[in-house]
Amino acid sequence: MVLLLRKNGVITQPVHTAKPMKFKGHVIPEYFTATFYFVDNDGINPKNDASRFPTWSVELLLRTTKAETVEIVKMEILGSKHIKTYEVITTKQFNPEEYATIQARHLDEVHLNRVRFISVAVQATIQTSKYIKNKSGGHKWTILDNIKISEQELNRVAKEISDFSYSKLDGTFYQTFADRYRKLVLEGDKTPIKTLQNLFYSDKSKKVVQAYATTCRKKGLLPEAEQGKNSPIRKTKQTKGKGNAKRKKK
Repeated sequence: MVLLLRKNGVITQPVHTAKPMKFKGHVIPEYFTATFYFVDNDGINPKNDASRFPTWSVELLLRTTKAETVEIVKMEILGSKHIKTYEVITTKQFNPEEYATIQARHLDEVHLNRVRFISVAVQATIQTSKYIKNKSGGHKWTILDNIKISEQELNRVAKEISDFSYSKLDGTFYQTFADRYRKLVLEGDKTPIKTLQNLFYSDKSKKVVQAYATTCRKKGLLPEAEQGKNSPIRKTKQTKGKGNAKRKKK
């Protein structure tokens, strides 16, 4: 499955009269929501006709901290349905019969793309919500605004979010490290630790990066390896389906 965001498929909105918070040179709400709409293609390339696929969505409630980080406070995932327009505010009663069941692949994508969700949400909110202070001392935020931000600046903000998120040694950090390691080995890289250090962990020593790989092996994210050698990574075999899968006779 490829996580494919629909055109204009991100909507952010400040929560009520959220306080203004400084974030990487910008002012964003302390609390805001971000709703993402994805093509539920299940690994099928939609090419130029994504409209025939239903949409599944993820809604986040995010919090901006004084330390200039953005954290997920609440998350809601909705199964797929065919929709023509995206609703910002609606009083329509929720009808569960309209939605398909959430699949394991949806949950996997949310887990693997947690940092991407945060990054895109921040990029969207600095382009669509402007802080306005009233003469009376109150304040408000614009919604669905069109604030021009250069692509270079958006990329800078995204990189700072990514760098900070992946510097925390949590489950996501090690899963990302293992994915990067596996990809390099499959591409034929004979020195993945050195490459990872150069590309992603230049502020760390080779010994520290090697320790990340060791931890991944202990966690079962990478296969065990002989001392001084790389983990053996094999390509995953794809099958067309249970009914069409052919088994070799012994």
